[in-house]
Amino acid sequence: MEKYDVIVSGGGPIGGHVSKKISEKNYSVAVLEKNNEIGKHLNCAGLVTERVFKITKLSLKTIQNKIYGANIHSPSNYILNIGGDHIHALVIDRTNFDKEIIKQAERKQVDVFLENKLDHVEKNKDKLRIIISEKEEFECKILIGSDGPFSKTRELFNFPAPKEFLKGIGAEVSNVSIDPNFVEIFVGKNVAPGFFAWIIPINNDGTAARLGLCIDSNALYPPMFYFKKFLNNKYTQTFLKDAKITRNIMGVIPLGALKKTFADNVLLVGDAAAQVKPTSGGGLYPGLLSADHCANIVASSLEQNNFSSIFLKKYHKLWYKEIGKELNRGMTFRKIFKKLSDKEFDKYICRFKNPKIVDIINKYGDIDYPSKLASPLIKKNPSILKLAKNMLKK
Repeated sequence: MEKYDVIVSGGGPIGGHVSKKISEKNYSVAVLEKNNEIGKHLNCAGLVTERVFKITKLSLKTIQNKIYGANIHSPSNYILNIGGDHIHALVIDRTNFDKEIIKQAERKQVDVFLENKLDHVEKNKDKLRIIISEKEEFECKILIGSDGPFSKTRELFNFPAPKEFLKGIGAEVSNVSIDPNFVEIFVGKNVAPGFFAWIIPINNDGTAARLGLCIDSNALYPPMFYFKKFLNNKYTQTFLKDAKITRNIMGVIPLGALKKTFADNVLLVGDAAAQVKPTSGGGLYPGLLSADHCANIVASSLEQNNFSSIFLKKYHKLWYKEIGKELNRGMTFRKIFKKLSDKEFDKYICRFKNPKIVDIINKYGDIDYPSKLASPLIKKNPSILKLAKNMLKK
């Protein structure tokens, strides 16, 4: 039986980062990853802000492109152009990003076990006996569940579930023609019901892109139905007429951050805790922020030999204070977004094309903290508040 201070279930970027941070404090850590290769399955649009690199301290070599703005297409193809004056986001090679984070962890003496999937956990006094799918066993004092939207750790310890799951589908394509500085975003009930679709340029000459869409559970058809329509949409043909798919993307995004992410000897982080931005579906930044808090509390717990839920609750309070309220505000924005009809999308995208409103969006818009935009936007256009109230009443 392998014995560690901490076992991290899940070898994605959040699991890799939290394991590295704990190992830096001279505790023994192992990562259990179900796949036979890190970053094997691409399930992310790969659009982040520079804050992600400040947290991880990764080199910039995984950056594929820099994004200066976005063109938002209404159902009738009214286009709202925002940004353009400075870098708002970075496009990353997500597979290599994941691998680089795990390499960081391994350099800090973290042991990584591939093809090891959490199967069962037993409590033995103040320790946990971890049984994996191959019936091998580990022992640890703390288990960290960083095992994705359908977390086995979350299931085994009866944590609450995320409020909803988005189904995502996409592809990397070549032979496209797109402005390399801008992301193209498409909204509408017939395009991506419950969310939106995107085309993200992944090189600096606009000939390759990562495109995709997400739908919610109320969509009438499966993701592939909408994806095929998106590829042949008359408004996307400008960009995708000769596109060739080079890699497929599939994934599930959990939304609605958990109200409890701690128990005796156990913590949840990342997608397992639904620490995901409801407005964009991005989980890297909030997950990494939370991972730092997780590592600090775990280190304190090991130092004081206290693995009780009362002690570990500090982690939940810390991550919620830093990013939890923003995620909750995002769920409120999402409720409004989901209730907009195609006519309302057309109407408000046209209204937002007002140069004064665009200036406000450009000044206050932040994909990591979208709520910062609400107050100045409502101040400039009070009808938005009335719209929000009416939508929330529906």
